[in-house]
Amino acid sequence: MRSEPGRFNLKRKLLDVLFIVVLGVVSVALLLAAQSYSAPAVKRFQETRLKTNLLTAAGIPWTNEDFRSVFDQRVREQNRDGVSWFAAESLVMYEFKGRGLWGMIEGIVTCDSALSRIVNVRVLSQEETPGLGDRIGDVDYLVTYQGRTAAGPLDLALRHKADKANEVDAISGATLSSRALVTIVNEAVAKLRAAKGEQQ
Repeated sequence: MRSEPGRFNLKRKLLDVLFIVVLGVVSVALLLAAQSYSAPAVKRFQETRLKTNLLTAAGIPWTNEDFRSVFDQRVREQNRDGVSWFAAESLVMYEFKGRGLWGMIEGIVTCDSALSRIVNVRVLSQEETPGLGDRIGDVDYLVTYQGRTAAGPLDLALRHKADKANEVDAISGATLSSRALVTIVNEAVAKLRAAKGEQQ
């Protein structure tokens, strides 16, 4: 009589394990199907985001209806040695990505075609501290990059206002995030310069 409950418990455990395995397989299949279904929409979104941000970085006007045709007419993608960048009239734009204090910082640096001057920097996404480091994405802060030299590395101005051609302001209370962005922009310009075969 004692063996019957033992068999029943073993059978129940096996059914529980089988149920968990089936549930796991079904869940993975549904996730893969959802990912496959949404992949084209995600790709379209990323393409739209990149093109509209590049047009904005180049100062080229666009609308939701015409941005694709404007992009195709006015922006050219170029690449060399596995590095891609975009050219629009007398500007070159490079999409950058690097590690900040808490996560990745992504954006676009725009330079003149000679890579001697930074025209602007746009931060598209970042994960820095809200209210402090996340100010690296503010337009009011990013103007400090405009017109700075791209001929050599940028430096962070600490305890004073940026007054040299290679200096950008630090954000008070967010020096590490400010320094991370300067480092990422310097690396982006260096990669762009190397890809274009220009000497520093």
